[in-house]
Amino acid sequence: MDDLTIRPATPADVPALSDLIRRTVRLSNASDYPAEVVELIAADNAPDKVAQRLAERDVFVCFEGQRLVGTIGLESDKLRSLFVEPSLQGKGVGARLVAHLEAHARKAGVTELLLSSSITARGFYERLGYRLIRFDERADGSTFLMSKTLTGR
Repeated sequence: MDDLTIRPATPADVPALSDLIRRTVRLSNASDYPAEVVELIAADNAPDKVAQRLAERDVFVCFEGQRLVGTIGLESDKLRSLFVEPSLQGKGVGARLVAHLEAHARKAGVTELLLSSSITARGFYERLGYRLIRFDERADGSTFLMSKTLTGR
């Protein structure tokens, strides 16, 4: 996946970003969460909500050529909303996005990055060096609170 481009998201990206997130949640998380939770998450990523998040956090988008294939965000010291096109999961897109975000966070002075991982993504984050803090059981989708100390460049 050498032809990936990562850049800050813009308002023009919102419709495609919302579509990517909603499709990914419905395909990738359906086996770990009840349908009503998946639909709550999808509804929380409607275009108006995605547009609002662009004002609240640093959001990055990843393109393969002209196709939007991933996104990730940083809000204070929290990694937020990592989503990768389902057909490209396991091919390095997510790891590239996380590395990009970690570098961005370091430049912003973040020394420890926190995240709430879906049940689906826990192993992915562990492979990238994140450690489990605790399991958060929630009616709107249980998650794993995880962290990683950022060192170096």
